[in-house]
Amino acid sequence: MKYITYVGSYTDATRKEGIHILESDSSTGDFRTLGVVDTLENPTYMALNCDCTRLYTVVGRNTFGPRGRDGGLAAFSVKGDRLEFINEIPTGWTTPCYVALDPSEKALVYAEYSCGTAGYANLRPDGSIDPSFAGAAGEINPLCQVQHVGDGPNKPRQDKAHAHCSIVTPDGRFQMVVDLTLDQIKAYDFANRASGMKEVVSASIDTRRFAPGAGPRHIVFHPNGKLAFVVFELGNLVASFRYTGLGFEHVATRPLLGDEAMKACKAAAVKLSEDGTQLFCSNRDISRSGYDSITVFDIDPVTGDMEFLNNAKVGGAYPRDFEFMPGGKFCLVGLKEDWRVASFAYDRAKGSFAEVARMEGVYRPLFFKFKSPSA
Repeated sequence: MKYITYVGSYTDATRKEGIHILESDSSTGDFRTLGVVDTLENPTYMALNCDCTRLYTVVGRNTFGPRGRDGGLAAFSVKGDRLEFINEIPTGWTTPCYVALDPSEKALVYAEYSCGTAGYANLRPDGSIDPSFAGAAGEINPLCQVQHVGDGPNKPRQDKAHAHCSIVTPDGRFQMVVDLTLDQIKAYDFANRASGMKEVVSASIDTRRFAPGAGPRHIVFHPNGKLAFVVFELGNLVASFRYTGLGFEHVATRPLLGDEAMKACKAAAVKLSEDGTQLFCSNRDISRSGYDSITVFDIDPVTGDMEFLNNAKVGGAYPRDFEFMPGGKFCLVGLKEDWRVASFAYDRAKGSFAEVARMEGVYRPLFFKFKSPSA
């Protein structure tokens, strides 16, 4: 089966190809280029609605404000293998580092790393982003945005608040904002967001009590909606939690790597298999010693416990993010510092990856979304 695939990438003054549009074959792992969007700055992370008619992305735009205040969100209509621009809004700070749709697909939520901000923007019936949620440069609108403050013990990374991920719980109740510096995943009352972003302390996750300084980065929910998994960038850990609808109960914490690799790597993305029985975390080797890998766990979908299966090398530098093709037989990996997108055949029993195809010269690729061929 062939799927249109969107690859979110970094850009710079000379490399403006932000979204690469591919055709990926989920039966062979092969892929080829269909087109590119070169009108956006740093459209790294994206969100695609369920019927694959709208694509949303983070964006930088100098018309939004000066450098450091030029971040925003953009909306596109999906037209076959093309993307047709709908609209965009500024968010008031640097380009966000994460964006996601809420389960009802009536709002976008986002996180912004440099200034520790997070927020949401409602969507209009035509799929456009409501411009009334635009953020003025350097100003916080408490109705749709918050700014975290504070530091943590793991300097210099935990020098000030750094919001790294924002998603909504499967029941639509809470907006969860993962802050790498504060060692917390703060819960905000998303169901009643019209009255402002208000933290629900009883539903927030304070990881300082079991992993101080570990720097939580991303959170993902299990397909059953009852479990959540958090990857920790600075501690190279992953933790599981039971979600009760009112809050979270810690289940287990596991290391991603052996002692030597732990010192060399920083964890990045966390993903689940389609059936919810395996968990994957990517590891970026900042020492360039060859430890770049994806760690695989078998998980119990009832209890949330995790059992280490394998640490699989990916043969390239800085696998910041990755995504399995539908069906789970092949995985696309963005090898950011090699400027390469590679596909790997996945051996489920062994938790191992074998490269089958690659594309060189994709400037700092990060994130992937697959469009159903029937959409």
